[in-house]
Amino acid sequence: MTKINLIEKRKKYITQRMNKLKEMEASLNVQERKRRTRRLIELGGLVSKAHLDTWDSNTLLGAFLYLKESDPLQRDAWTHKGGATFAMEKADKMSSRRQ
Repeated sequence: MTKINLIEKRKKYITQRMNKLKEMEASLNVQERKRRTRRLIELGGLVSKAHLDTWDSNTLLGAFLYLKESDPLQRDAWTHKGGATFAMEKADKMSSRRQ
């Protein structure tokens, strides 16, 4: 094999690898976008579940910023209360399925 053919073969291989990396990067970007979209939908569901979906955007953002600055002990209490609410809803669903 001549030196020029070897160089062309290596260039082709490198080009193929670069294209494969671009495909993988595009796939990762799609996956990340889907993850982000799912999370945003979940957050919207939580806002609705808390019956805050009638609040305007400025009020919601202000409330979220206030929550962000809250005391960690208060957040622990909210975590417990939210978990208890979800557990009660799950128990209610299970008991209604049995009936």
